[in-house]
Amino acid sequence: MDGPRGLKAQEFDSLCTLVNTVFRGDGVGRMEEQYPLLFAPDNYDELFVMVDEGVVVSHVGALTRDISVLGCRMSTMSIGAVATYESHRGHGLATQLMEAAIWKAVAQDAVLMPISGGRGLYTRLGATRIGQYALFSVPRDTLPAGDGAAAGDGPGTGVGDGPGTGDDPGTGETASGETEIRRAEAEDLHEMIRLYAEEPSRYVRSTADLRMAVDAAWICDRDGETVVIREEGRLVTYAAIQKRRPDREDEARRARLAEIAGSRSALVRALPCLYDRYDVDHLEIVTTASDIELASLLRPHGVTAAPQGFSGTVLVLQPERLLKVFEDYIADVLGRDVLTWDVSADSVVFRCGDKDHAVATSDLGALIFGVVPPDENPVETIPPGLLRTALERVFPLQLPWYGFNFV
Repeated sequence: MDGPRGLKAQEFDSLCTLVNTVFRGDGVGRMEEQYPLLFAPDNYDELFVMVDEGVVVSHVGALTRDISVLGCRMSTMSIGAVATYESHRGHGLATQLMEAAIWKAVAQDAVLMPISGGRGLYTRLGATRIGQYALFSVPRDTLPAGDGAAAGDGPGTGVGDGPGTGDDPGTGETASGETEIRRAEAEDLHEMIRLYAEEPSRYVRSTADLRMAVDAAWICDRDGETVVIREEGRLVTYAAIQKRRPDREDEARRARLAEIAGSRSALVRALPCLYDRYDVDHLEIVTTASDIELASLLRPHGVTAAPQGFSGTVLVLQPERLLKVFEDYIADVLGRDVLTWDVSADSVVFRCGDKDHAVATSDLGALIFGVVPPDENPVETIPPGLLRTALERVFPLQLPWYGFNFV
């Protein structure tokens, strides 16, 4: 058995056979086409493999990218496409690959490891479910006709040959007045990058990354497309939309906006057009819990968010480094040296005034980025007082939603 190590170029086809056998037995597309950022040639060193007699038999895929949270930047290594042939399971191959990925991530100064899964393989290594997000479910006809960018224009307004087709190459139509809704094109990418860069919690994304993700037409874990909304010629919003699944009863009449950036009010105005475009009765919008603008726009229409946790798990690779990233932010909110801490292998001791409290390092991610009930919030274990108040003033922070960076 050869490994764990990075993939060699001549082994790419063997790797594709493995991941498509494990994940695409239903024949719905191919993993290497749906996740071009992960399976890119310049990422082979982070496609960790075990090879048996020339055949890739186990794989852990990793993708290293920076994130920005309120202007505080750090490196992450995301994990996905973890697969082992049934004939080689039970021998700890995936564990060895995960350990190799963690070692390399730390060597590259990655602070967090988001993982698209929550099985024992990850939790045994310390990964937990953290992060707070919001899911809005907006039924058709919830918004008054006047609120929509295309209200009254009929099915198919925007890109496409009719409801749910999405076959138009992207020329688009004027939806209402000077508002245009159409499929994203290459000419939109630079404006899309700027809109996304203005989100307060985000991945640091290049135009090349965005181009590959948009062209793949695969949004997180299903078929989709990206649409742009222009008002008076200016791109004001984009949305990566997972299409409805006619073969699934609970998803046959709903589509999901799995990444959004830009003007929330323009997005809300465009929703009536999107119902017709995708031939659905419900549109779901997944966004960050900190997206108070979208929440305030939808609340008058009786639409409130259902709290959502991260769909996988996250491993805090370097607790001390993570706190260092937010040191200036904490000082800006509380004042310099008001909240201090000491980090050991097992715990972080926070101090404020004459009070201190130890938080297990395994709970640090939940403290900083929050959790969704019924998961326990570590701050609630701290007695009421100055220290708890200080921690509640600075945390939780918004962990980015991965959107196009899903692997």
